[in-house]
Amino acid sequence: MIARFQNRLLLAGLVGVVVFSGCMTAGRRPNDATTETAAVDTNAAIAELQAAQARFDAGDFAASGATSDSLYRSWDGQPGLDALADRALLLAARSNEAAGLLGESADKYDLLLDREPGPMIREETVRRHTDVLARTGRAAEAVDIALEHPGLLGEGGLADLRQWAAGLTIDELEDDRSGHDPSSREARIVYVQLAELLAADGRLESARRVAQQVLDSGADEPERTTAEALVALEAGGAMRSARIGAILPTSGDLASVGELLREGIDIALEEYARDNPGGFRIELVVRDEGSGPETAAGLVEELEREGVVAIVGPLRSESFAAAARARRNPRLPIVSPTATEVFGAAENAYTLNALEQRELDVASDLARWTVEELGLRRGALLRPSDPALARAATLFGRALEDAGGQIVASVSYGGQGTTTYQDQIQSVAATNPDVVFAPAANGPDVLTLAPQLAYYGLDRSIILGSEAWADPAVLRRLESFAADYRVIGLWSDRVSSGTRWQAFVREYERRYRKSLRDNMLPGLSHDAVALVLGALDETGLPIPAAVASELAGGLEVSGVTGILRPNPETSTVRRPTQIRMLLGGSLVEPDRTALLAWLADARAAPRDSLGVPFRD
Repeated sequence: MIARFQNRLLLAGLVGVVVFSGCMTAGRRPNDATTETAAVDTNAAIAELQAAQARFDAGDFAASGATSDSLYRSWDGQPGLDALADRALLLAARSNEAAGLLGESADKYDLLLDREPGPMIREETVRRHTDVLARTGRAAEAVDIALEHPGLLGEGGLADLRQWAAGLTIDELEDDRSGHDPSSREARIVYVQLAELLAADGRLESARRVAQQVLDSGADEPERTTAEALVALEAGGAMRSARIGAILPTSGDLASVGELLREGIDIALEEYARDNPGGFRIELVVRDEGSGPETAAGLVEELEREGVVAIVGPLRSESFAAAARARRNPRLPIVSPTATEVFGAAENAYTLNALEQRELDVASDLARWTVEELGLRRGALLRPSDPALARAATLFGRALEDAGGQIVASVSYGGQGTTTYQDQIQSVAATNPDVVFAPAANGPDVLTLAPQLAYYGLDRSIILGSEAWADPAVLRRLESFAADYRVIGLWSDRVSSGTRWQAFVREYERRYRKSLRDNMLPGLSHDAVALVLGALDETGLPIPAAVASELAGGLEVSGVTGILRPNPETSTVRRPTQIRMLLGGSLVEPDRTALLAWLADARAAPRDSLGVPFRD
């Protein structure tokens, strides 16, 4: 529809050029040869430009671009053809844009603005030029163009301008502001973004001064509300109330999941209010994600209008990615408790539950611990068929080698319903490794694998396991010969006695009068809020940019699922791996002396003719 309107606009403009040219001709002397030539050239020029427009409408952008660019060059500077030259240059720029040649398109839009075209062409050029600049990573230039041509972006363009400005640095915003007082809405948007960043940087007096200039100019919403809050800042930060947004499924098929997440959030907020009587007054603003990810973008826009400092949620990985893309302010933090995948790292967006990333983190930490703490360097890999765990095993091998170790064997197991792994285990055992990394996807897989490791020859190596080895069902059912002195890497220890997780479970069950069992959802949502509150307290400023800066700046928060460390490079929240040893059906702190003594005894134990050790 927009394209058809623009094409009609072009044709209407061409008619206007004809009329204007005719009037000019009628008003001149009949013997004025220049006038007669211009009139003939104008009619022919209009026909040529209409032909180029027809090629554009047919989707032949290369031909329309080449033709319109040639027409512009031949008409540029000719008397009476300036308006047609402007339209030819606009069509050439649009053709380049449609063909994906955004750099060439931006150059032509810039040239067209330098020609100072008429109001209608100038408005379309400003909107298209700023959009192309922003899409090619030149947001600072887009902001500068908007400031130089105020009043042409429209409401949608102003929303885009807020997004572009929110992604700039203090220096870039100050450069853009230079020479522009806050008399236009565009300038006031830039001033407010600058004031927020100055406040987040601790330069409160400068922030108040810039915000006051916005108020003195008669700002509209939402800039007025933000400027008023910034002016009210006192040294050290006195804005003691803050809104946190939450996107949860409160209706539909996943309403019960949303209830669990909300329960964890409420516990975190109550803990904060109890432990920080002088802290922020927190208002939770909840939006219903429903049962589909397609609502995420609209909900983010709603919460941005509500002035939240961060968003907790959404639930799904797809919704998390959509929410991160939908932000007008890329400095508004989004922390999903539950998204299991990251579809490309996004600025100021984090998930606490990236499954593959946590397996990779555990594997690399466990490998380094093996070399640095145990002093053991000969390692082997039993790679499961699960792709994520297979990648984790590969990463273990790389980390072991980086730490000075050596991988002496690497064998895959599992898949296609196979439950016996004699050949794979014996081939690894033949290399006599000190340690064997044998991750498994779940508890039943561990119960199948663990006894075979001992029976088929890997009873003279320390077995290193993944999270599944700490499954309570595994701990109850594995016999000591297949479990004792195995070492487990955990992203969250929910089994050992005295953990924060167990204290959280007791609090949850006391408050809600129902069993939590091993359900992680309330704990994850609790920790997502705890992370936001930790960043908020560190900065002391309820401003998204300030909270985002703390989250990305090495913040550590003690949560119920572990020590939380946001990682901006991967859009995940990392937890230091908790390494435990299996002994007597329980998880205990690893004892280096005991482990090495067990390994020495295992290797010295007498064996039968098949190489199997004698057992009591």
